[in-house]
Amino acid sequence: MSRTDQLTGSIGVTEATALLVGNVIGVSIFVLPGPLAGQAGPAVAIGILLAAVPLAFGILTTLQLGSAIPVAGGNYVYGSRLVHPYAGFLIPWLVVPGVWAGLLFIGVGFAEYVGVFTDIPELALIYVILVPFLGLNIVGIRPVARVQLTLVVLLLASMVLFIVPGAVAIDPGNYTPFLPNGVGPFALAVVSLYFPLRGFSLIVDLGEELDDPVRTIPRVLLYSALIALTLFVLLVVVLVGVMDWQELGAADAAVVAASRTFLPAALVPVVAAGAVIGALTSISTTYTGFSRALMRAARDDVFPSVIARIDPRFGTPSIALLVLGIPPLLFAPVAPSPVVLSVWLALSVLSGATVNAVALWKLPQRFPRRYETAGFQLPPRALKAVAVLTALTSLVLIVVTTLRLPWMMGLFLGWAAVGYGYYRLRARSLADDGVDLPERMRTLADHE
Repeated sequence: MSRTDQLTGSIGVTEATALLVGNVIGVSIFVLPGPLAGQAGPAVAIGILLAAVPLAFGILTTLQLGSAIPVAGGNYVYGSRLVHPYAGFLIPWLVVPGVWAGLLFIGVGFAEYVGVFTDIPELALIYVILVPFLGLNIVGIRPVARVQLTLVVLLLASMVLFIVPGAVAIDPGNYTPFLPNGVGPFALAVVSLYFPLRGFSLIVDLGEELDDPVRTIPRVLLYSALIALTLFVLLVVVLVGVMDWQELGAADAAVVAASRTFLPAALVPVVAAGAVIGALTSISTTYTGFSRALMRAARDDVFPSVIARIDPRFGTPSIALLVLGIPPLLFAPVAPSPVVLSVWLALSVLSGATVNAVALWKLPQRFPRRYETAGFQLPPRALKAVAVLTALTSLVLIVVTTLRLPWMMGLFLGWAAVGYGYYRLRARSLADDGVDLPERMRTLADHE
């Protein structure tokens, strides 16, 4: 397997911004706040603000690393080249089952809101969204980006339709009692709300598929953060303000249920359509981003090299996409609750953020020229502060999850332990063929 096979797509600032906004907002904003409000109470309205704290540090980390080393599968590369080969290996190893969970989460959310319009069984609707968008991603990044841009415009219009009149209909009494069930459920809600915010890291996984990535990455992160976070926060605040928290927790399609309290009946389906569109935007980019990390690891022969294969017709990592896309189709009949699915993916992303924090700290020493010529450059002291704060905030959320759901953390650590065994066996097998896997994972390919 050649280590220089490159992806051939090229997307600009507008399309990349649409990919990120759709990835961050997606269906999560329509699915999570309702059940989380039922568990944590009205305090979930500020939970999104607390979840944005580690996000802010994470965006700065992504900006610096992505500007210095704009490669496909960036998160894997930063871990393996800047921290330790095994740390890089853990990124795709932990994320892949998280992606399976994330795809099921999106499929369940899609089915929940499409149920407003039809009586088609939930399982059939999950397949309706998973299969076509897997195919679209195999066809290429350019078609994905064009479809995403159209869908994001419709998604934002639907959110504005809910937020603007909803803000006028807010009843301050719905914000009390603020923490009816104590701090524990609220802390877990913060972790769950971090799940959709992980979407900004997509930009560094696209890497070599961006048009002029050194300049594009900072601009896209800025624009997408302003758009997505503003609308995300406003929607949650309005949702909790127009409907009692216990009713939100019991409601199917909570955003639609809340919209019925203040919108004319003819406009309620438009809000429901926004959730459906959100599922479409997030499903597409979930395939896109994480397949690149898996593909890049396979380029190093961490995984079988066939996974790194670039389809000669479409210029996409078709095998990596199938590795991500097939298992959710098999697991769909037994999919767990959306909150459980979101927590697993949040744990994998938080672990990756911790690795990236260490990578950021080591960047100026390991690749000084890349740091000095990056399109975005944090001063040395600010860089170290961001690295420390990124690690601390991510670790705090991991600890919160461990205290609230120790069984899930047990599964998570067990999967990491299995991964270590696989990694050692893979390194030993390649060593027999004269390949030093850890050394290969420490160096950048020629085109990177």
